[in-house]
Amino acid sequence: MARPRQVLDEDILEVARACFIEHGASVSTEAIAARLGVSGPALLKRFGSKKELLKAAFSVGKTPPWLHVVEEGPDARELKVQLREVALTIDAFFRKMVPAFAVLREAGLTPEEWRGEDNVPPPARALCTVAGWFRRAQERGLLRAGDPNVMASLFLAGIQHRYFLAHLTNQPVPSEEADPWLERMVDIFWRGVAPE
Repeated sequence: MARPRQVLDEDILEVARACFIEHGASVSTEAIAARLGVSGPALLKRFGSKKELLKAAFSVGKTPPWLHVVEEGPDARELKVQLREVALTIDAFFRKMVPAFAVLREAGLTPEEWRGEDNVPPPARALCTVAGWFRRAQERGLLRAGDPNVMASLFLAGIQHRYFLAHLTNQPVPSEEADPWLERMVDIFWRGVAPE
């Protein structure tokens, strides 16, 4: 008798994400399992329920992976270079997550589930963290004076708006290699916040 196929959690989550984005929150666990070449019960045994699989696939209730990069900076390097790095890191997150927002809303996740153990909504924590980065840069004389919360809001909005627009219009967002949009956005943003 053949042994059941072993599938890594990362593979399951990647396929589940793709299935949820393609078909919505109502996609069956059987459809996800079929794409993986395993059984539906085996999939549920690993994650407990379809809702838990969905939450794991989109890291609901978890700290966004880019926050630690922002919390650690800025460092001693040229600030515009760091601003570009931060933008690219946040951009990668939104490229993956914006298509998921509609799925998560359809799934009926509660605000408490979104918050997770942190008890602070991820968008509020993101804004506070980026504002802290700008505040620390100002304290070191690396940015002009101004409200760091406004700077953070403009910076985050500049990064994520094209993903929301693409999602609403069902259009793809080109890669940074194909269209260096972030490079241009950071350049324009820098002109507004660079020290006088």
